[in-house]
Amino acid sequence: MKKKILFIYGQLNGGGAERVLLDLLRNFDYNRYEVDLCQIVGGGVLRDEVPSQVSVIELWSNYTLSYKLAIRLSDKFGWNFMFKQRLKKKLTKQYDVEISFLEGFPLKIHAMMNTTATKITWVHCDLYQFHYTASQFRLGEELAAYNKMDKVVCVSEDSKKAFLRRFPSCKSNVTVVYNPIDIAKVESMGDSFILPKNKVFTVVTVGRLTLPKRMDRILTLAKRLKGENATICFQIIGDGELKEELRKQSQDLDVEDCVQFLGFLKNPFPYVKNADLMLCCSEYEGFCLVICEAMSLGVPVVSTKTSGPIEILDNDRYGLLTDQDEESIYLAVRKMMIDEDLRNHYSRVGKQRVELFKPAFVINEIEKLIK
Repeated sequence: MKKKILFIYGQLNGGGAERVLLDLLRNFDYNRYEVDLCQIVGGGVLRDEVPSQVSVIELWSNYTLSYKLAIRLSDKFGWNFMFKQRLKKKLTKQYDVEISFLEGFPLKIHAMMNTTATKITWVHCDLYQFHYTASQFRLGEELAAYNKMDKVVCVSEDSKKAFLRRFPSCKSNVTVVYNPIDIAKVESMGDSFILPKNKVFTVVTVGRLTLPKRMDRILTLAKRLKGENATICFQIIGDGELKEELRKQSQDLDVEDCVQFLGFLKNPFPYVKNADLMLCCSEYEGFCLVICEAMSLGVPVVSTKTSGPIEILDNDRYGLLTDQDEESIYLAVRKMMIDEDLRNHYSRVGKQRVELFKPAFVINEIEKLIK
């Protein structure tokens, strides 16, 4: 008899956690598991990538007045009856395992479900330094939600330490499971179309245009290197609420000729593969999927020191780590630019490193949790 598993998430937009979820769903053994995906709000740019074996259940099809009212009542008064009614109406199966695959609102909804299923929740970020979920819960509600879980899964050892610093009294079992990297899929997508070889040294960045990603650092770095007459181009792939602000800053710094905003791309991998360097300037990361994807394609990496990259790059063993200041980022990028042997070294060892994150290994760890 197949074990019934429910994943709980929101819209499937272009973020790293969504792509990790889709990679997991693509690699499940559907001869052994029956999997449903409950979207709090349906749709999203990646919705059509959900495997056909997965049944999708939408609590709301979009951001309706009903949904907004449910949010308002929950936030202002702690009244969750509208969410509970919707869960009761939409989720008619008895599941063996329930998994809220993101901190914040998916966890909040999950904690409202009064069932006998094994309850597991995922944490993809550093909740100590970047406690963005605090605004989604009333006082004491977030810890209470985590305490209703049987297991809390963090995506790196550092994100686990951060979680335990944020919630030292959490009673649930807290463990680590690294994100899977579907190397074969990344390589295939990287070859799906061929771009002309870049004429100048090209640095690519992939991520949401949000404050924690610190894309503004790329613009100031571009300004400095342009002032040194460096032949370099920066490509920023992603969308977000800071898009217009960053474009305006690019104009003000006079770097529009060496910074390209490519927007959100469902397949960014040909651009990543074509680049000379992947740069991550984030202040906070739980794992940083795009670093591993770049390494899968043989692209060397420079990253600021945040939870996931510190473990992935292992003290400069598989890529260059920098401090959070602009000078350190500049020196690391400059070092990579002028040292082709170093880039070739990191290209080679990076591909070896990501073998650790193959889906088969990660699925095996998840199956242990489910059992």
